[in-house]
Amino acid sequence: MNSPVTPYVLVGRILAIIGMGFTAAVTILFLVGAFWLWAAAALAAFVPFLGLIVLVERYQARHGMIGPESAPTE
Repeated sequence: MNSPVTPYVLVGRILAIIGMGFTAAVTILFLVGAFWLWAAAALAAFVPFLGLIVLVERYQARHGMIGPESAPTE
């Protein structure tokens, strides 16, 4: 059985999802307004949040919190 998700993993996921959503929305708004440099800066701010979600997912997979369940041993 998969182990439960820790509060740190949960907070990391929440921060990453909120950060990615906000920076993506701001990037789109700047692109619509033709503020190219501001849009590039907002897109650059997206990258750390993307890296955070990648790190959190790798941590979860490494520690058995997600992924296929192992067969029960008897």
